[in-house]
Amino acid sequence: MLEFFKINDPLRMAGILFLFILLQIPYYLMDIPSLQPELAWRLLGKQMAAGNLQYVDIIDNTGPFSALVYWLNGLLFSNSALSFRVFAFLILLFQVYYTNRMLINNNAYEDSNYIPAFVMILLFQLSFDFMTLSPALMGSTFVLLALSRLLSQTTVNTNTVPSILLMGVFAGIAFCFHFPYIAFLPLLIFSGLLINGFSFQQLSLILTAFLLPVVFCALYYFWQDGLSYFIEMYFTLALKIEKIYHVNFKDLSYIFSLPFLIAIVGYLKNNVMRRMTVNQQKHNQLFLLFLLFNIGMFFLMDRVSPYQFIGAVPVLTYFISHFFTISKNKLTQTIIGYSFFLIIPLIGYSWTFYLLNDSSFNAYKLKSTKNHDILEGKSVMVLGNELSPYQSAIMASPYLNFRLTEVYFTKLGEMERKTRFYQDLKKMQPEIIIDEAGLFDQWVEGLPKIIPLYTRSNSGLIYRGKQD
Repeated sequence: MLEFFKINDPLRMAGILFLFILLQIPYYLMDIPSLQPELAWRLLGKQMAAGNLQYVDIIDNTGPFSALVYWLNGLLFSNSALSFRVFAFLILLFQVYYTNRMLINNNAYEDSNYIPAFVMILLFQLSFDFMTLSPALMGSTFVLLALSRLLSQTTVNTNTVPSILLMGVFAGIAFCFHFPYIAFLPLLIFSGLLINGFSFQQLSLILTAFLLPVVFCALYYFWQDGLSYFIEMYFTLALKIEKIYHVNFKDLSYIFSLPFLIAIVGYLKNNVMRRMTVNQQKHNQLFLLFLLFNIGMFFLMDRVSPYQFIGAVPVLTYFISHFFTISKNKLTQTIIGYSFFLIIPLIGYSWTFYLLNDSSFNAYKLKSTKNHDILEGKSVMVLGNELSPYQSAIMASPYLNFRLTEVYFTKLGEMERKTRFYQDLKKMQPEIIIDEAGLFDQWVEGLPKIIPLYTRSNSGLIYRGKQD
């Protein structure tokens, strides 16, 4: 199998495409349910399509460019599960092709081949949630584009100005898709100083280019009288919200330990058994820094799940490919290649099978609602983190990210909070309120126009009007 991908022939991508589709079949056969983050992204698109402005009318911290994609996808394809899978598949396929071309163009290996594409397609099987249209996935594409420009700076006599400009712009776009990618800016600066010897002017150009997409977003919200909300929701308050652990560290270790171990071995073999050029040494250093950056992003995440680490796949691909290409023994290469082909997807399949049959999956998947029949077709406001009721109901709430809502309301004074809640109820007019957090009575206290409008039923649901 490795021999097939050792040839530098773009037609090898047809084999990659076939392999990708083949490896995805077990996931579809397992009938994986929709995930809580997916519903949040779909709801965001619906709310924006209804004329609500993100951050102002919708309390949420999704990146503005990601929100734009969900809005457009909602208009065209209703943010269906199928559209999420199809677009994710196309993005991943582009990343595979682009990563392989990037490594070939920068002479990362002694021989140009499609082994990196083969390795990368297998690594994408580590988790089923890689195949969803997440902000992390969309943003990682532009991180990859920025990384490509950074690698090009290791070449002597390169015309650096256009590359540095694009490098900063791509990094800024990635940040506007997914907040944790802000960590890529210090990486660019640090690696530029340490490895590429950037001047002060070049570093200033990177910073300026990085800020261009951010300024574009800020100007848009300024025109919409929502600049302060944009700054609060996406920058300041987002760092204060509590993490949601959709999966635990044990699961993350099971998924990523072996690929990381093989990558480390590949890194060591590359340094010990290979005579590298100066440029290749720089590549090695850059990818190592990039791997550390991806690990460090954990501290900036508001949700902990495998898809958040999808940006690390190109780095792992680089080092693992060295693991295959350095050895000259064909038999050893063949054995290792087939073992890798079998074991890596098996990790993802086995973990998924375990998760589907374990109660811990309830923290990640959408749950069935006990009041499904009651809520169906009704306009509902949920005061809490559980979004499952919105599967059958119409969302009549600006509190898409309730963890962020609580932080935001805590920042407000008591009177400001009551005013905001009163305005939200008046605008949304939910027929039913689900008070999961137990805050409704506290928030309506002192609002004489609101209290008589809602009554609490024996089931705990709060109805607008008389109890049903």
